[in-house]
Amino acid sequence: METSHYQYSTEQIEHYYSKPLREAIFFVIINAIIEGIFLPGVRLTEDDIAQQFNCSRTPVCEALGKLEQENLLQVKPVHRDGHIQCGY
Repeated sequence: METSHYQYSTEQIEHYYSKPLREAIFFVIINAIIEGIFLPGVRLTEDDIAQQFNCSRTPVCEALGKLEQENLLQVKPVHRDGHIQCGY
């Protein structure tokens, strides 16, 4: 399983600046999935995403939960890292 090292650009994050952080994270990740940046089987971690957004893991967890509800990814807790596997 491949781990993603994708870096979110400042422009991507600022585009959703007026939205709550969990929604901004949701939209940036969903766009990365739609654009094919995150392919099925790519592994993400809550810690990596939170670090890139300079935030706590809470809004990341909320955004990932919403993405999982929409069947865009599957949360697979592995140890304490909170690995996420994209799949659709």
